[in-house]
Amino acid sequence: MGVSMTARDANAADHVASLGAEEENHQVKPANRRIVTVALMLAMSVTALEQTVVSPAMPTIIGQLKGVDIYPLVFSAYLLAATVTTPLYGKLADRLGRKRVLLFGLALFGVGSMMSGLSRSMPGLIGMRVVQGMGAGAVMPIVLTLIGDLYTLQDRAKVQGWFSAVWGVSSLAGPTIGGLLTDYLSWRWVFFVSVPAGLAAMWMVGRHVHEHTEIKARAQIDALGALWLAAGSTTLLMAVLDNPVHARLGAPALLVLSAVFISLFLWQERRAADPVLPLDLLMRPMIAASFAGSFLIGGLLFGIDTYVPLYVQGVRGGTASQAGWAITPLFLSWSISVAVAAKVVVRLGFQATALIGSVLIASGSAALAWGTFRPEWSGPLFAIGMVVIGLGMGPTSLSYILCVQHAVPWSRRGVATGAVTFFRTIGGALGVGMLGALLSLELARHLTGLRGIDVAAALRPETHARLTPEALELIRHALGLSLRAVFVTMLALAVLGLGCAARLPQGRADSHGPAQEPEDDLVAAGVEH
Repeated sequence: MGVSMTARDANAADHVASLGAEEENHQVKPANRRIVTVALMLAMSVTALEQTVVSPAMPTIIGQLKGVDIYPLVFSAYLLAATVTTPLYGKLADRLGRKRVLLFGLALFGVGSMMSGLSRSMPGLIGMRVVQGMGAGAVMPIVLTLIGDLYTLQDRAKVQGWFSAVWGVSSLAGPTIGGLLTDYLSWRWVFFVSVPAGLAAMWMVGRHVHEHTEIKARAQIDALGALWLAAGSTTLLMAVLDNPVHARLGAPALLVLSAVFISLFLWQERRAADPVLPLDLLMRPMIAASFAGSFLIGGLLFGIDTYVPLYVQGVRGGTASQAGWAITPLFLSWSISVAVAAKVVVRLGFQATALIGSVLIASGSAALAWGTFRPEWSGPLFAIGMVVIGLGMGPTSLSYILCVQHAVPWSRRGVATGAVTFFRTIGGALGVGMLGALLSLELARHLTGLRGIDVAAALRPETHARLTPEALELIRHALGLSLRAVFVTMLALAVLGLGCAARLPQGRADSHGPAQEPEDDLVAAGVEH
């Protein structure tokens, strides 16, 4: 008995016809599918927790390992490694099967986590964070791909809601868990804590997922394309992330390097027999719109996560805890909205569902921007904005991922799903960098002629005593005006998202089947017990 993932056979065709062209999902034994689903939830929670659990421990880590000048690389090295490897893992999942790639990613993530916790120097920690990030790059896209394999379109929408809830809860719990572990055990446990769950997920996947793959004659994997994509993505992210390479070479030089590498990548993909990121996917309007929409969602989400807390602390004088709670309504309402969207996306279709979500996201972003024009109202306006944006994120993000998965056959679902994750992550990183540059320019403009003012002292209540009341008020006013430009720009990103949603196909979701291809290159049979 087990979870079946056979590509196209007669029984599957009958079942798919009843579901509306869902030709690559098949009936499974409920008990085993539930076990595999729990394993995938564990795997996702591991990487979601790791993105936020480290931050509270960083002051302690710096105190023991030193290296304050390179500590930003603890975060950016992980993000870079996870981002640039995602498309390659998606391609490998289509060629070698999902199970092998997911187990490899979880194992690499676990090794990187253990070695990060055992690090004795800051460079050593950064190096192990690269290993950890390389493992994390496999988890999200392969988990989402397996969901697409295991469930029909109708069920997949509901299950995606569960996974969004797991991601949100894990991300929210990360800072609290990290602080408690650092205070009561050791900072090393912020890296060790994810290992048991990762091992459990590996055992469950290894025990209950059995893929039988038939790999037919085909071209070698596009290693050169993967290399150029990784180089282009890395230099592009380094141009916007705070790191020593950025400081040494400067953003213009890194942007030029990135343009060269990306040009080489595009040239290679046009000539490669089996490209790592097929450019024909980008030529299909519905898939291109999903990628672009995911890019914008990433920029907006990373921007909210970065600049809403800054506004709460720097302009309104709130504490770190209050800043953290300010974004909690977004994740809570997101979890609720995904559950609702899962019930309507098949009936309303990808376009209608995404448009509803995009309108909500734009409305919530408008509330945030309005709050910066009326600081005395910013508290309730921010709370309303967070809830409304969260209500929109569920249907929008769900529509994008389901649209892409439903538009491609099994043999391309891994690379397509990986691309969605890649565009969202790189959109987030670039968005934060762009918004950060805007904030710096605006702040410099509003503080022109004022030297020697400690702006950082205005960001924490316990350091306000370093400033005179007049200086504190001046900084808050300048920061408020500067962040106003940031939030208006975030509103512009949300409005652009409406255009992406409008490019998705109209009509019921199950009326749009995957593109027909002459032959699947890889056939997966039976995830069984």
